[in-house]
Amino acid sequence: MKAFSFNQAISDHPQPNVVLSRMQFMLKQYSARKLVQQYSEQAQQILDLVEQANENELTGKDALEKWLHLAMLNQLIDQKDELNRALAGIVIYAQRSLGMKPYLVQLVSALAMLDGHLVQLAPGEGKTLTIAIVSAVFAWSGKPCHVITANDYLAQRDAETMQPLYLALRVEATSVDGETPPEEKAARYAKPIVYATAKQLLADYLKDYLEFGSEVSRVGLSLRALKNQNSELMMRGLYVAIVDEADSILVDDATTPLIISAPQKNELLVQAVSIAKEIVDTLEEDVDYVLNKLQKDVEYSESGEEKILAQMERLPKMWHSFDRLEELLFQAILARDVFKLDQHYVIVDGEVIIVDESTGRMMPGRTWSYGLHQAIEARAGVELTDPSKTMARMSFQYFFKSYHKLCGASGTLQGIGFELFFNYQTLTLNVPTRLPSQLDVQAYHPYPTREDKWQALVDKIETLHLQGRSLLIGTRCIEDSETLAERLDERNLDYRLLNAKNHREEADIVARAGEIGKITVATNMAGRGTDIKVTDKSLDMGGLVVLMVEPHESARVDWQLFGRAGRQGQKGEAVAFVSLEDKLIKEHLPWWWRWGKHYEVISRSQKLTNQMVKSAQARAENKAFKRRKTVVKFVEDNRDRLSFTRAGG
Repeated sequence: MKAFSFNQAISDHPQPNVVLSRMQFMLKQYSARKLVQQYSEQAQQILDLVEQANENELTGKDALEKWLHLAMLNQLIDQKDELNRALAGIVIYAQRSLGMKPYLVQLVSALAMLDGHLVQLAPGEGKTLTIAIVSAVFAWSGKPCHVITANDYLAQRDAETMQPLYLALRVEATSVDGETPPEEKAARYAKPIVYATAKQLLADYLKDYLEFGSEVSRVGLSLRALKNQNSELMMRGLYVAIVDEADSILVDDATTPLIISAPQKNELLVQAVSIAKEIVDTLEEDVDYVLNKLQKDVEYSESGEEKILAQMERLPKMWHSFDRLEELLFQAILARDVFKLDQHYVIVDGEVIIVDESTGRMMPGRTWSYGLHQAIEARAGVELTDPSKTMARMSFQYFFKSYHKLCGASGTLQGIGFELFFNYQTLTLNVPTRLPSQLDVQAYHPYPTREDKWQALVDKIETLHLQGRSLLIGTRCIEDSETLAERLDERNLDYRLLNAKNHREEADIVARAGEIGKITVATNMAGRGTDIKVTDKSLDMGGLVVLMVEPHESARVDWQLFGRAGRQGQKGEAVAFVSLEDKLIKEHLPWWWRWGKHYEVISRSQKLTNQMVKSAQARAENKAFKRRKTVVKFVEDNRDRLSFTRAGG
């Protein structure tokens, strides 16, 4: 088992060469289909064993003890016949304890994950049970097994739901979240299987680092014990990580560092931030300054510089130097012109809470760095908090690389196979669906302006509602969800609204979206992981209809929304709307795509409309990949420099 060697974990993972990785990836991808076929044949052998073998042979005490013994010796996964028998036994235990019989596709996925692969398993195919099968086998080894979920609710729900199976297999699961009392955490981490978010696991990992630092080794802990100092780690090590919703956790959020910080009184900064907000209020965008929102850069005009210099004496002397003044005002401008209420943050009980723009979920406890959080608080008119001093930090990507084994599953891994291989050396396998898909994904509905699109969208909602259809409408941000809610109010249409402001009702609202005549408005990622129960009456009318208000920069997020309908071979529809004023089109395509006459040509061809969106998404995803790669390189270079400094000191 990997001991806590914090510095070693970082230096063990140099960034691979892109060209070489691309060649290796192409060779691996060539064998991917053959691997899926091999796993399919093995999964069928397992199901045949279930039907043909004596149940007592597969669930008796001796059989279970044999598998536990082999797993403790790290031999079970390598012995195909015994692994097949063990998985056949788990199938029977799942039927007995949960009333669920794993399907072929779930066993195919489990076999792939046990070999350290990532699996694309269609929405609704049963990732929760699949991950439980994999977790049980890994947990038999006695080493820590962490199941990483998208949010705290799913961690608690999945651990509790699968607990009867785990107990039948002589292992136990628990969950850890922000509400877990500190005195209970060590006991929970001692359990064979722990469900938690990546944020929770990394935060607790760093807290152990702050407590023990370089002494985290068997020798170091022994010396602490001899000195009567605390020698108990909260976590017992990093061995297996099984990642649910692997695309968002391993890619979208992976380069973001988690920072453990402590408040640090700085009355001068609080004073300066408040004055900077007042100075910026006297400036006019495109007259006194030009802000490049993509490059996050600002250039002042002569009039802007005059206004700033005239008010500079109001600031504490520390900010009279050009560099510090420029940074302070830049943060104040970003707080006014870039970071928007109900899109990037919300106000809860007088506190600024960051909202994850890609998921629509609140991220309590997170703050922006370098004074930006205080600038946004000043803009929002709430009490300014003290800035924070960084105590420890690490990116999620480095944290995931510290595990001995990494595997996972998601319904949407398309288009990121190379990035996952490049960063984690893991292969992505696409597992076919159990039943043929009946999801009808329609071509994009194009409109010249956002207003035209809003009108058409509300008309479509009203028409479908009058037909009794169940509707789920996905928006990109809180602001759009509330704009749509206002327009539905104007038409006297009854609906349920789900965004970061009412996230506590998330599971219930999403679960009921499949009822006949229901209108559910949600940010794109809200309720991910919650099954939508589509009623028989709704299925008779064509199933759930998903309406997408605006395409996302990543096609994967679009498919995450579309995948709410047509699950497990059910009927369903997905309808997408796009306008030439949408963020994706404006920021990632040349201006001539939005030229009026060009629009007339595009709107008459579904093929051209789809190509327009695909081109914009391809550009956006390529930029995002390069940005993530740059961030990783920057972090690595900084760590190398810091390591050299420490060594030299």
